[in-house]
Amino acid sequence: MTRFEMEISGKLGEFWKKDAEKRVAKAVESVKDMNIDENGVATWKSNGHCLMDDYLELLEYGGVKEVSRENTKIARDKETAEFLKNYRHEPTEEEMLEMRAAFGEGTVVVDVLSGKRYAV
Repeated sequence: MTRFEMEISGKLGEFWKKDAEKRVAKAVESVKDMNIDENGVATWKSNGHCLMDDYLELLEYGGVKEVSRENTKIARDKETAEFLKNYRHEPTEEEMLEMRAAFGEGTVVVDVLSGKRYAV
């Protein structure tokens, strides 16, 4: 059982149930801000990125039938894999100065996406 399912069922109390109901209503209203393709893949109009599963759960509960959680997850996984494949970020001199100021000179900072280490 997901957290949302516990909330909407009332298992966590009336406050969380009402909050979950409000989130569902807001999610259903936000369908106008999405593109939904013929396979049910939902992306935001604002940035073209696939919706996350917790938001899709709200839509599903709210009765939005044209969105497919499964197909959106597949598309999101491809989107993430493509981003990580193309991720090649070398810090600028300004970013190196900011890291020195934040962490101290001589500290090793690790890029959590690439695993690359930088001695600042």
